[in-house]
Amino acid sequence: MTDTLSQTDTTNTAYDPVLSPRPDLAAQPATADDRAPMTARVERRLREGRTWAEDRTQRAGEVIRAHPLRSSLGAVGVGVVLGMLLRR
Repeated sequence: MTDTLSQTDTTNTAYDPVLSPRPDLAAQPATADDRAPMTARVERRLREGRTWAEDRTQRAGEVIRAHPLRSSLGAVGVGVVLGMLLRR
């Protein structure tokens, strides 16, 4: 049997097989240009989430104003059920 560690090419100092399993990623650190598309996607998703939450809040307010008694009784019912579950 041959020793596989002795056969490893050590001339490339940027690639360490233990620390960098992917040589294409080990060559250079990420730059701001590399992170820009991901940052734009995250910001877009945050805007979409904020818009969705504002829409749902507005719709919930409209339902509560249209049916105040039913909404209040529903909230009390949910509170009673949660209280019973947390009491155990």
